[in-house]
Amino acid sequence: MQLTPKLLAYLHRIFVVEADQFLALRLTHRDGMTWKVADARLTTTVPGHPEAGLDVDLSQYTVASLISYLAAQPGYIIQYGDQSELAALSARVLIDGQNDVARSNGDHLYGYTNILWSYMEAMAVELQEARRQIVEALKQLNTKTAQGEWLDLLGSYYAVPRIQGELDASYGPRIIAEVLRPRANNVAMEEAIKVFTGQDAKVTDVTLYGETFPLYDGAITHNGTWNYNASAIPIYGLFDVEYGYDFEGGADITAFQQIVRELIGRLRDAGTHLRSLLLRGSDMSDTFTPPTDGGPIDWSIQATLEDTLDEPDDPDFAMQATLAAMQDTLAEPADEAELSIAYAYSYNGLRTHNGIITHAGGQTLAESL
Repeated sequence: MQLTPKLLAYLHRIFVVEADQFLALRLTHRDGMTWKVADARLTTTVPGHPEAGLDVDLSQYTVASLISYLAAQPGYIIQYGDQSELAALSARVLIDGQNDVARSNGDHLYGYTNILWSYMEAMAVELQEARRQIVEALKQLNTKTAQGEWLDLLGSYYAVPRIQGELDASYGPRIIAEVLRPRANNVAMEEAIKVFTGQDAKVTDVTLYGETFPLYDGAITHNGTWNYNASAIPIYGLFDVEYGYDFEGGADITAFQQIVRELIGRLRDAGTHLRSLLLRGSDMSDTFTPPTDGGPIDWSIQATLEDTLDEPDDPDFAMQATLAAMQDTLAEPADEAELSIAYAYSYNGLRTHNGIITHAGGQTLAESL
């Protein structure tokens, strides 16, 4: 529909080009979303949930069936869906646009009823297809990308018709092989056969010699008419071809041989002739990748705890665990060191013993208890 408004703009002003829109539906998502309608497709995006996004081809639904489809998708909510006769219209009538349901009226999706929009929409589809076909048309001008009848047409320009049952994959390269590639020697013919058949080939020039002349059998009179010598006359212009055949996926072997023979007939130079055609098998191989050890496998174990309620008074779930017994032995304090107290006495004459003897000599007596 993106081209439709441009086409409507070319109409004379006498035409009514307004959409005559109607509210088709109101769509939202429980986690919020944005939506977009463009080129007959409805796409939605749910923030944080990329898997919840939708991409709907509107051409497959009516407005009513689209509403039913969206309502059935997880998390999507239809706030409103048109229930009038307009619901029977194709969902392609939804007008292009985009919005966020978090905005005011952001969940509104409108459709058009103006018949001019329907006509211009049909024209827009054809024009868009024509634009796409322009690219495809360019491909049909090359023998490498042309297909079907277009490749037949290219072949007719160069007088290289398609062989009955020949596929495009082999016919296209053959046109090049027969027209553009050089053919004057055996190497060129080998390359051309490989391009056409996909198999290696070997072309060998052959020189044959006839019988030694003359034969002395009484038929020739020795009268000077004949030049007698012992050399044989060589025969030039002959060649042998060996070609491969796909034993695994090849077509009928007899038909394939005839195709190769006809190809050689078209490639050979004038005055040269195929002497022999030898079939040989193509190389086949089967590569087996040995098993490898990717290293240790990481295991992750997670316990799942469940609490099933059997009765209204089912107690809460509790996890019981037993801790290992723990003890600590405290040694009682003990003092094994001796306590020594020393007293020092100073006899300095300040005291007397019984008032008789005065100790004033400055002597000190120490004793231990």
